[in-house]
Amino acid sequence: MNNTVIFKPIIGKNVIENLTVGMYDDACFVYREYIQNAADQIDIAKKKGLYQTENEPSIYIQIDKEKRKIVIEDNATGIKQAEVLPLLGNIAQSTKNKYEDKGFRGIGRLGGLGYCEKLTFETSFFGEEKKSRMTWDAKRLKELFNDETVKVDAAEIISIITDYSLNESENINAHYFNVTMENVTNEDLLDIQKVREYLSMVAPVPFANTFTFRNKIYKKAREKGIAIDEYNIYVNTDKLFKGYKDYIYKNNAVSTDETILDVIFFEDYLNEELLFWGWYGISKIMWQIPNENKERGIRLRKSNIQIGLETRLDNFHKDHHQGNKYFIGEVYALNKELIPNGRRDFFIDNKECTQFSEKLIEVFKKLYSLYYDFSKKNSAISDNKKLEGDKETIKDPTLDKQKKQKVTAEIERLEKKVTDYKISIPRILNKYKDTNTEIFNVLSDSIKESGFVFSPKQDNNVTSTKSTPSKPQIITTTKTTVVNPTISQQEKNILDKVFSVLRKNLIKATAEELIKKIEEEINK
Repeated sequence: MNNTVIFKPIIGKNVIENLTVGMYDDACFVYREYIQNAADQIDIAKKKGLYQTENEPSIYIQIDKEKRKIVIEDNATGIKQAEVLPLLGNIAQSTKNKYEDKGFRGIGRLGGLGYCEKLTFETSFFGEEKKSRMTWDAKRLKELFNDETVKVDAAEIISIITDYSLNESENINAHYFNVTMENVTNEDLLDIQKVREYLSMVAPVPFANTFTFRNKIYKKAREKGIAIDEYNIYVNTDKLFKGYKDYIYKNNAVSTDETILDVIFFEDYLNEELLFWGWYGISKIMWQIPNENKERGIRLRKSNIQIGLETRLDNFHKDHHQGNKYFIGEVYALNKELIPNGRRDFFIDNKECTQFSEKLIEVFKKLYSLYYDFSKKNSAISDNKKLEGDKETIKDPTLDKQKKQKVTAEIERLEKKVTDYKISIPRILNKYKDTNTEIFNVLSDSIKESGFVFSPKQDNNVTSTKSTPSKPQIITTTKTTVVNPTISQQEKNILDKVFSVLRKNLIKATAEELIKKIEEEINK
């Protein structure tokens, strides 16, 4: 180039603000950022053999609302004294591997600057007799941001607001990294209950023992060779677990109809390697889960840390606004090229991300069909129950003519709908019978429990009986007819009772098949 002018770019002071409060949608992200950094160092500490027991590696969060102080500490590797200033004093400086580590851009540690007046990092590395401390004057930083007369770049700002100490004595066996936020300015970060709820869905913590399906999920993950990263994380001494539970809250009470009865797994591949794997819960009703359930929605996770907000996958559903609200569950992104972006609300744009999106949309199309089928089943049960009630009402001799006409019209309407259901419900059952046993069982048990009965002639699971030249035809009705003349009336009455019990306690298809076989034997 002939141009002899040397251009020296300036990184403006506002970049620091953009990398703190400007990066994220929720102040609580600072907990996630510090936790993922601690988790990475715990992984290294495990490889180095720094722990005596499995329960020793831990992350502790202490929230003192009265003093407006937050401390986040871990007993991981710590940072070598010689690396403290290069790693903690520089922006976007990191030695981490983007394919292996949870945090790797070197900007997450700045998050606390936007929400307190003083941010302190304190660390000691195993084998060193010194501890290091770096303090950031966040209050002064905000003043410099707001003062238009201050014309300094980002690097100069950092020099102005930081102070450090590298010579304090420490036990040679100590290894830790502590983050302290003083005079916290954001109320959400000091709300202990809110922080626990947030981290129970976002942080890499284990399922609670009270979640019935935890072992089923762990077992399936092991079968697939999937490691679910989990860490001991405490908030004010209380250990955190994922927020999943068997039941669903509705109007601040437990909704028994929406108890999680089973979990269904799904997965897809790219180049014969798992691209993603996940699970979702199913209940008897499969209605939309109310907002009061913090675990509502299928969540996206990488390295067992939530990506984005709970609504991140809403647009992947056929019904963008409502589809995700019918489920609880998780999607674990597994391909190494699915790398979280800077905001950690999705992945960087590459072909693997494109494949991930396209394949997950196909999975969610099946979920749309699933809750539509459950809705059809729920309507069949509800309309059938109303029909039975109206048939009792019409018997009331005190009904006036107008009321009687109205009820009669409603009966005619419902009878037509129920007739249609007796065709559509068997088809729905057949759809899942050979493809998903768990869904089939929940659907069929719900139908049986409700007492809804559909005719075996319309049930594709039952082979209708045909007459043959050598044997009389068996007519299967709600009251069984056996044509063998050697059977006494008393025996016929007993058979009717047996068949009635079978119809009440078995899935219709199974009951009718058994009845058919019994009748064939009797009529030989």
